[in-house]
Amino acid sequence: MQRIIFALGLIVSLTGCEALYQSNDGIPRIRSQADAEAYNSTVSAESDKLVCTRERVIGSNIPQFVCLTVGQRERLAQQAVEDIQSIGVERVIGN
Repeated sequence: MQRIIFALGLIVSLTGCEALYQSNDGIPRIRSQADAEAYNSTVSAESDKLVCTRERVIGSNIPQFVCLTVGQRERLAQQAVEDIQSIGVERVIGN
């Protein structure tokens, strides 16, 4: 019985440690620019490469290391342009 409890405890501990290094989408957690460069060396597609910056997140004065792929950044930029254009159209129609 003690062996079973010990084995279960060991499995839970190892699973918890693994969660420190993997995020939910399979990309390892990036904590520094060196980690980002190491990840980028394993990726062949340009749109899958990570770009990391230190940003102040809303609600905090402490900068955090934020990483997005090139593809994610492009999609966010395109969405912002579309949002601004739709606001401009609504104002013209509303006046």
